[in-house]
Amino acid sequence: MDLPDFVIRAPRHATPHAADAPCHTCEVSVIGAGAAGLAAALAAAEHAEVTLLARGRLAESNSAWAQGGIAAALDHTDAPALHVADTLTAGAGLSDPAAVELLADAAPALMHELAALGVPFETHGHGFALGLEGGHGKRRILHVGDTTGWAITSALLARVLAHPRIRVLEGYQALELLVAPLEERCTGVLALDSAGRAHRFAAGAVVLASGGAGALYGLTSNQPTALGEGIAMAYRAGAEVADMEFVQFHPTVYRTASGAGFLISEATRGEGGLLLSPAGQRFMPAYDPRAELAPRDVVTRGIYAAMGRESAEHVLLDLTGVGRALLEQRFPTIMARCRADGLDPASVPIPVAPAAHYLMGGIRTDLDGATSLPGLFAAGECACTGVHGANRLASNSLLECLVFGRRAGSAAVLDAEERTLAAQRVHSEQRTTATTVAVSEGLRELTALMRAHAGPLRHGIGLAQALEALERLDATANATHCERSAILTARLIVNGALLRRESRGAHFRADYSRSTEDWRGHIVQARNHPPRLVESVADGVAVVMG
Repeated sequence: MDLPDFVIRAPRHATPHAADAPCHTCEVSVIGAGAAGLAAALAAAEHAEVTLLARGRLAESNSAWAQGGIAAALDHTDAPALHVADTLTAGAGLSDPAAVELLADAAPALMHELAALGVPFETHGHGFALGLEGGHGKRRILHVGDTTGWAITSALLARVLAHPRIRVLEGYQALELLVAPLEERCTGVLALDSAGRAHRFAAGAVVLASGGAGALYGLTSNQPTALGEGIAMAYRAGAEVADMEFVQFHPTVYRTASGAGFLISEATRGEGGLLLSPAGQRFMPAYDPRAELAPRDVVTRGIYAAMGRESAEHVLLDLTGVGRALLEQRFPTIMARCRADGLDPASVPIPVAPAAHYLMGGIRTDLDGATSLPGLFAAGECACTGVHGANRLASNSLLECLVFGRRAGSAAVLDAEERTLAAQRVHSEQRTTATTVAVSEGLRELTALMRAHAGPLRHGIGLAQALEALERLDATANATHCERSAILTARLIVNGALLRRESRGAHFRADYSRSTEDWRGHIVQARNHPPRLVESVADGVAVVMG
């Protein structure tokens, strides 16, 4: 299908130029210290010297915040093929089967490996205790209470910090990818240290594992730094992005007394939690026979409809029938956080509403994490591997980070070994001042636009208005580097949503409310190139520079 020529224009560089930033060299540079970045660093360090850049403290990542579990077909009644089938169903026709099979096949052995590393998964008898979550036909979710992400990242982080070939730098914010003009190849990264000083990190290969973009919507289950800056950085450098229109909203996020979003794990519904309207009526069975355990996009739209009928800003998640003992055992963090706001989930329903949770799209990669820009690899939520399609299946995200993070790290080493560190010859071009993720007026306007027009319910008129407003916002002279990158990623999301004239998975347009075979494909966007629809994310990742 031919797409309208809606190209998101962006300058190659978003920072002023200078030539005095010191240069450091390594074989592989990894950007991001979540599960994907840690897995990539460990895999690369088996054969290469690695520098890992963490924007904040090492414990701060969306992976570490993940309450839910990690999926693997381990029960005697389950099999990877069934895990594949559930993932493909949730992906609404856009998950790449090869990527999904790779993910599901690797999962069982990986769980045993993590357990051997000390991840204290809950057990039942002589095996793992397996939970059930929406979209899964079998119990296959491993948990460590409601802090599974923290348990896994902690185990990986301990190995990273102890590894002699991994150099970890906290407080380094990546700003730009360095590209050798003649080679059209990524040769490193420009980053700021915590004091605002610019540094160049010349590398044989770079792995971007910078996370997602949930904070573009204001109310989110993500870290406030999840503004999609890594995606913007790759797009400016010439890498393709795909599926940017597919943003998953978690149905049940509690807005704390301070106004922040706090995720109430989908596993609570797997244990019997019910969704009620503000008036106390259960509503999900009317929308889907799976009721509260339907895929997240279905549950989210059901909640929006229930809120609309009563002109409410939330619905109620009733966990009172689960039982206090089980709630305290399985969800201690959720219980403690709610009690801090004077709410006891064992006796009173929790007010919840959908909030931005996960970006299915991102930097387009093949099955080894290679992007369309030579020398650049991507993994985790900033990447689009084809696993999640139009809607991510619950508890596949941590698994994808680990499986594809490893593959990206290993592939980056092979790529780096095929060339010398030509990155050392790249001239320093950028220098800037320290940036911040404090909520500026520009970001407030951005998040309001995204919630109003690019949320779970969309319409072409609103999307066009939002794209125009974002372009005006991008022209603001005093916008920071962080803000400009956030605006660019927001524009890519809105543009993808405007281009896709159908509803599919997490993307729902009121003016095109059905899915069609004409749109069974992935929208690819690249700087200075017209968007196009491709059959597969992973196949034929072509080099496009401009």
